[in-house]
Amino acid sequence: MSILSLASGQSAYRGYEYFQNKKVLRVEPCGDTSYHGTVSGSNGAQYDVTIDLSHPRKSQCTCPHAAGRRIICKHMVALYLTVFPEEAAQYIAEVEAYWNEQEQAQEQLEDRLLHRVHRMKKSELQTALLDLLFTGPEWQVERFLDSYGDFYEE
Repeated sequence: MSILSLASGQSAYRGYEYFQNKKVLRVEPCGDTSYHGTVSGSNGAQYDVTIDLSHPRKSQCTCPHAAGRRIICKHMVALYLTVFPEEAAQYIAEVEAYWNEQEQAQEQLEDRLLHRVHRMKKSELQTALLDLLFTGPEWQVERFLDSYGDFYEE
């Protein structure tokens, strides 16, 4: 397990952004598998960060999110990516590939749905709509009535 793989999705991406924006102010090795550095935070504060590659959960940061906890924060990720910039390139390529896959899957789903709806008869559409409204959440019914009017009152 690495610093990057142990970080939450949000911490990993924000750490990548910090790396890109050169928020890591200082880096120095401290042993064979550890690095210490200073990372500028979003509010202008500077945080002391130590990453331990052999035992990533022993990494430390003085930020409010990670101080005293065994979590991987965005500052640790930024320091890690500064030490290993090739990991940053691989990470962002994987993120972009994931979102491209998600976008393609969404487009395929929309195409299937449009194809099916366009082949339905009016009575089938009405039945399907009523089924969705009656079995769906209440907010969906309210949104439908707000958007298309409450014809019952007419």
